[in-house]
Amino acid sequence: MARMNRNLLIYTLIGVGLSTSLAASFQSRLTIHPYVTWIGACSIVTWALYAWDKRTAEFAQLSKRLKGWRVPELTLNLLALIGGFPGAWVGRTMFNHKTNVKRHRGILVVLLVSVFLHAAIVVRLLYGPPFQLWPPSNWITF
Repeated sequence: MARMNRNLLIYTLIGVGLSTSLAASFQSRLTIHPYVTWIGACSIVTWALYAWDKRTAEFAQLSKRLKGWRVPELTLNLLALIGGFPGAWVGRTMFNHKTNVKRHRGILVVLLVSVFLHAAIVVRLLYGPPFQLWPPSNWITF
């Protein structure tokens, strides 16, 4: 269990750190909204972690040494929630990863919640402060 907690911390920090640095480098070269660069960067990193986890799972069947290098499901879910949901959708579909096990059906719920959450943020960005989603007037200010 200690190995899983360590992997959770390591992979989450790697994922968020790479997403942040990639988004910052995108933002310095592009003239688009920072939210779009964040979604793009986080999607790339999330897709890469899906690929890493799938390949590690395949090779872990051959070698017992690689079992400790799996990416925890919580890390994949967190990265999908913070903006990597397009990369998670593509990675999940492309690698057929975490689609056959009943225990991992929760990722679909996380992806759907993430899409709706980020869609609400995009609507808020597009329509600005006059557009109110609900009576509380100061939900998210940009």
